[in-house]
Amino acid sequence: MKILSRENPKITFGREEIFSDNEKKKRSGHLGHAMVECSDGSILAFYPNVSHTYPEVYPGHSMHGWVESRRSYDRGITWDEPKILQYSVDEFLEGFHRIGCEKAVVTDDGTIVLFCLRSVGKCFEPYATPTCIRSFDNGKTWSRPIEVSGERGRIFDARYKDGRIYVLEFCNSTENGFFPTEEGYFYKIFASDDNGKSFYEYSVIPFDTREHTYGNIIFREDKKLIFYAHNRSDEDNLTCLISGDDGKSWSEPIKSPTAKGARNPQVGYLNGVYILHGRGKEMKNFVFYHSRDAINWDEGTIVSDLIDGEPKSGCYYSNNLRIRGDDGIDRLLIQYSEQFVKNTGKVNTMHAWVECDGN
Repeated sequence: MKILSRENPKITFGREEIFSDNEKKKRSGHLGHAMVECSDGSILAFYPNVSHTYPEVYPGHSMHGWVESRRSYDRGITWDEPKILQYSVDEFLEGFHRIGCEKAVVTDDGTIVLFCLRSVGKCFEPYATPTCIRSFDNGKTWSRPIEVSGERGRIFDARYKDGRIYVLEFCNSTENGFFPTEEGYFYKIFASDDNGKSFYEYSVIPFDTREHTYGNIIFREDKKLIFYAHNRSDEDNLTCLISGDDGKSWSEPIKSPTAKGARNPQVGYLNGVYILHGRGKEMKNFVFYHSRDAINWDEGTIVSDLIDGEPKSGCYYSNNLRIRGDDGIDRLLIQYSEQFVKNTGKVNTMHAWVECDGN
């Protein structure tokens, strides 16, 4: 167990375990950690099952394979056998797209909307237009895919609030680079008011996106919507904008300090405390932060162990889901990729739990 805070709030990171033993299977797993709590109370967790030898340059770091899921009926303690997401297999076999599923939401009527990154490249980019598929039976069967937007790019986050789905897409195909070096690329919010049946452009997040990628959004307890993006030229700070009208208009960008970096930022809320996790500076280490306002973070805690005496790198794609256990205590389930062979993209899919006494 790692201690993230000994003071008020008391926060721990523990119960680390392998969720998908890719080392044993000679597989890997990046770019697919969607998790939802279904209307029947079960927990559904998606993860990639991809090649550990492809591509040659950085083996294991790709979407060269398909997506699987496992379900828990006891609040995330035990999990059933893997189920293959047929849409991802069909696309892979047809050879046009490779699929990753990083985010999903559940609407008030129980519909699960699973958002899909589509790659047209040999690795995991460049990107096609993103799609979504829906389930009306707690993830047992799925609808045909529809486009979420007509712009090529990657969906980095999705939230559901008061009957509306908010989807964060960075509209950058990466044809001209993973990090834009010129103007003309935009983070946009796409929305759905019909449980994911259709989507429309809701707003453009107004800032200079050069040197930026990755992103996250969260509705703070005061109802304000907070946006974060990673800035390659300033890894000590996330670029942050705030909306007081559910994402229609936005503040000027401000800096949200992350002393140890936060690439692939993911933010959750637990017992009065905001938890931020992501890959650290220079793509190394798994770092956790906490905050009372979701903007000003502590100095951060590295929770990852060394591999052959060096920090693990090129991994720590992650996600979180707040789950109330049978004991009535809320915890964050953290799902993440963790390197098992140094200097490669070969990763296991891991689970860990964050607990917080926020009183």
